[in-house]
Amino acid sequence: MDACYMLNRYHHDRHNLLQFLLSSGFIRSRSGPSIDLAGVDLDSVSPDYVIECILSGSEFDPSEATRRYFQSLRYPITASSSQGKPLFFLSDPDPSGSPPQRRTPGVGTTKVAENKPVHPQIIPDISRQLNEVPKSENGIDEISSKINEVSRCENGNDDISSKLNGLPKSENSTDSAEGSMEGHKHLYSVDTTSLNLPELTTGLGDIDMREAAYEVLLACILPTLPQSVSPPPLIPEEKKKEKKSRLFKSLRPKKEGKKEGPSPPSEPETCYPDVLNLIRAQLEISEAMDGLMKQGLRSFSQRKGDAQINVPSISLELLRSISKLDIRTQRLRSNFIKRHANILEELLLCPANTDSNMRTSLCILLSKIRSSEEWVVNSGDGPVEVLTVMQRYASTLADLPPKFDLHEESYYWTSSYSFNIRLYEKLLCSIFDVLEEGQIVEEAEDILELIKLTWPTLGITQELHDALVVWVLFEKFIETGEVLLLKHALHEIEKVISKCSYESNEKAYVDSILCSIEENGDRRNINLVGTVVFKISTWCRFQLEDYHLHFNQDKYSVFGDVLKLMVMSGIQYHDNFEVMKVIAPETNLEMKMLHIFVEKSILSACNRVTKISDSIASAGSHPLALIANELKLIAEIEFTKFSTILCSNYSEAGRVAFVLLHLFYGERLKQFLEEITHLSEPVKAVLSASNNLELSLARKLYSLYGESVESPMNQHVDPYQIPEFSSPLILKWIQAQHEKILEWTNRAVELEDWEPLSSNKRQANSAVEVFRIMEETIEQFFSSNLPMDAIHLRFLLIGISRSLETYVLHVVGQQVEKTVLYPSKPILTRYSESTNHFIKRKCIEQRVIEEKVTIKLKSLTVPKLCVKLNTLWYIRNQLDSLEVSITESWRHLQLGLSFSDYFSCISKGQKFTGSKENFLACEQYVNELFTVFDDIRRSSIEATEKILDFIGARAIFLDLRQSFLFSLYRGKVDQARSEIFIPQLDQVLDRICDLIVDELRDQVVSSICRASMEGFIWILLDGGPSRAFSESDVEHMQEDLTILKDLFIADGHGLPPDEVEIESNLTREILDLYALKTETIIEMLMHASEQANGNSNPTVGAKTGKDAQTLLRILCHKRDRDASKFLKLHYELPRSSEYDDLPQRDLTSKMPHISGIFKRSTSIDWTLTRQGSFTALKKKFQNATSEIKNKPW
Repeated sequence: MDACYMLNRYHHDRHNLLQFLLSSGFIRSRSGPSIDLAGVDLDSVSPDYVIECILSGSEFDPSEATRRYFQSLRYPITASSSQGKPLFFLSDPDPSGSPPQRRTPGVGTTKVAENKPVHPQIIPDISRQLNEVPKSENGIDEISSKINEVSRCENGNDDISSKLNGLPKSENSTDSAEGSMEGHKHLYSVDTTSLNLPELTTGLGDIDMREAAYEVLLACILPTLPQSVSPPPLIPEEKKKEKKSRLFKSLRPKKEGKKEGPSPPSEPETCYPDVLNLIRAQLEISEAMDGLMKQGLRSFSQRKGDAQINVPSISLELLRSISKLDIRTQRLRSNFIKRHANILEELLLCPANTDSNMRTSLCILLSKIRSSEEWVVNSGDGPVEVLTVMQRYASTLADLPPKFDLHEESYYWTSSYSFNIRLYEKLLCSIFDVLEEGQIVEEAEDILELIKLTWPTLGITQELHDALVVWVLFEKFIETGEVLLLKHALHEIEKVISKCSYESNEKAYVDSILCSIEENGDRRNINLVGTVVFKISTWCRFQLEDYHLHFNQDKYSVFGDVLKLMVMSGIQYHDNFEVMKVIAPETNLEMKMLHIFVEKSILSACNRVTKISDSIASAGSHPLALIANELKLIAEIEFTKFSTILCSNYSEAGRVAFVLLHLFYGERLKQFLEEITHLSEPVKAVLSASNNLELSLARKLYSLYGESVESPMNQHVDPYQIPEFSSPLILKWIQAQHEKILEWTNRAVELEDWEPLSSNKRQANSAVEVFRIMEETIEQFFSSNLPMDAIHLRFLLIGISRSLETYVLHVVGQQVEKTVLYPSKPILTRYSESTNHFIKRKCIEQRVIEEKVTIKLKSLTVPKLCVKLNTLWYIRNQLDSLEVSITESWRHLQLGLSFSDYFSCISKGQKFTGSKENFLACEQYVNELFTVFDDIRRSSIEATEKILDFIGARAIFLDLRQSFLFSLYRGKVDQARSEIFIPQLDQVLDRICDLIVDELRDQVVSSICRASMEGFIWILLDGGPSRAFSESDVEHMQEDLTILKDLFIADGHGLPPDEVEIESNLTREILDLYALKTETIIEMLMHASEQANGNSNPTVGAKTGKDAQTLLRILCHKRDRDASKFLKLHYELPRSSEYDDLPQRDLTSKMPHISGIFKRSTSIDWTLTRQGSFTALKKKFQNATSEIKNKPW
């Protein structure tokens, strides 16, 4: 709904409701039970007072009701609720919450006419809060809140009129600041005479001026209206004709358009009634008063015709027709008369009227008019005579010769310009929607065209009109904060400033419209146009001198327009700038002005940060760190929000801001750097924050100005030299961290029990802890944000390498040689059947492994060995990840430090070209530093190979010794086949596959496969006197070998068949030899003995099955008389029946069962009582060979 409809409906409903309440008998009056409504002005009765009278049963007092009504106009609207009384801003229906629980701020005095209180005008400041951005740590959120408090106390909330006039702060400024609510606009009270026009002597109020302005407008346009003019009826909004505002077409906001096409043209006379009715509603003139004014001025307009109209004539005409007007109440009639009497006094008794006799007569006449009771009673010739005399005086003054010889100029143009300008301001304010704050009505252009009809009466020229349009737009922007109004004002002021060619007479007339301003403590008068521009520029200057405070949050968008406004207005009227404090001043006035704005705003923001840093610094943070972090945020806002706009007008604005920030912090940092001795947390925080600040400023300067160093401001730059102070401190810190890591590594590995963390994480907990402490150290190293070079990285990598090397050496140091696991080789015998079962056999004595070896073997069980292998694999993987992580962090750190030399270069006048070449050289050097990790990888691989070599021997020769080595084929082959150990071996393999990581599974199984074949060969060649094999047993043994190979192949899920086949080649060859005839084996033995060399060493796992030692052992274990006879004749070997190779005590009680293999281990060794040396045996081989050649056996 439009403003006119809503306002009319409101007045209508309010009037009917009050009439019902007062006439229904709910309220008593002093004169009787009923109230005489003839003497009550319902438009000025307080509804709250009426409701209170009904509830309390008290008497109704019309004067008190009127007083309460006007008193309520002084305050914002409130509404009752469960939370209290929420406040409403003027013309805003949205509640703003409960009233604040604080002392009420002071209110400046406002001159009010008798019984005509003025609506307080409330306007927001552009900003009162420090910029809110994502805060850094170390108390930055707290520092920002403190800054808001300091800014409110420091800058206060000065009366905006005082700011515009250059006056000092009012006493209530601090109270106003304390009274403002965070997140809401800061509000100021603004005087209606903010242009500082000469004061009105009669105290006409805001309502008086609005009614007088409307009367002048009616008097000027009534001759052009039809004979019968009445307000349009109240009709629903949807039936109203849509109209589009043509005011400021290029800046008009996009409305929710119902019709995009242009409106059909219409004659001005046809649209006057609608526009006039809208103006009436905007000026808050009631329909009744509007009808009275039109009734009183109708005959006046007809009499005047084309003659010039002046304001005194309008007032006199309305006073003359008062007896004919239907004014319902005596109070309204009295106020009506007094208002016009005050207007006549302002215009006729102005200082320009120097005729003392006339002034004396006018004073007497005005006193008679003000005697309202006598005036109303006497409706005869007395009032007519008074008005006739005053009309004669008014005409005499109007006929005085004009001063400037302008068209339609009259005496009242210059004598009462202060009154005329105020009336015209009221008319211009009708373009603003009274129901939608800060919005311009759609009919604004029609309104402006209509009120131009008052120019001859009020003495308005085009230049004055443009200046006043700028002023009301700007004043409304200050009041509402609506950005579009600022754009309109900016558009209009361009016309005001650009129009500098006027006729001399018109220019002289405009110069005579004087306003008083104060600048630099001196008060002087300038013309109205200059005053408008001056006050706008003064306000802009106040805002721009601390734009970091005033343009924050959602007000960044206003900054550019305010700056344009200042540039257009400020240079013409500001030629007395302060001397710049830090950098040599600019010669250009505009550059100098912008330079001052940047300097003052930056220094103000810095000072706010500094004042509260000490009070909020906690034990873990340093004030300098907080200041640096906050200055970095200020620099970021300066760069993203302000620099682009400022640099478009002043190219050096960004350099001024960032160099000034650098200098401001550098002065406070210098003494701190000279006093530091070690890298504590507060020191690290300060150095880090300082370095980040300097790098941030360098990047921003480089992005704005590139490699350019030709600026006088660079001579003020003093680099912080953070690397010079931080480098030795970092080295000390790294050394201390190395010692901690090494101590932790030793402690962790010594306490390790080599149990897997879980089924998914199969490595040892100690390795995880070691890498955790390393990663924490690395994170601290890179998160310190301190400048570092390759020396620091080298020290860090060396410390990591030392700790991991210590860990791997500890793992390897727990190992023993696998040879201690092999059973001793039994004595060589020749096969013979035992005929006497009661003969005492020679026993082989049992020897226990050394105690220290036994202790080590307890921690070298197969499960623990699997965990060690997993841990070594984990170390290699983590080392690769660590290298990648360190490389990326280092690259990121160096890229961040690429501008570390920027300030050093520009301070010396050298061109900064970046550090790309240095970065590439450093990158190559860093890659070479990581070769220290290769030593750890090699050590880890060697340790893994050693454990892999040991784990198979441990499983076969120790854990499966009883079931495999001491049981297979003992006695008779067919009675001790592979089924006695295959199940246990299968369980061992299953357990290993559950424990070992997938990447190492095949290697561990391959080790066991190799050890299994070695154990099989040990049984075939060194099985002892109890084992003898015939040619018929070979087939069974080959079947057992096949079963053993199939176990490791596992139907394609285990080891590759080719690998298993390679491992079993020697075993198969030995079995093939057992299948040969004895004669063939003897011939092979003789041939091998001839080729034997001094290095022949028949050990387990020989790589060939046809050497002399292997063939001899085959003959020793061959169940054949010819073989026994040959060995007796040529080698004198004892009979196997004379020896018992089983221990005296049951070995099964000493060896662990398969279920306990992974819990403990037993190691035993065997000694031989009559075993000769291999050297002696070698001589026997040679002698036997020579004898065999010479005689048959």
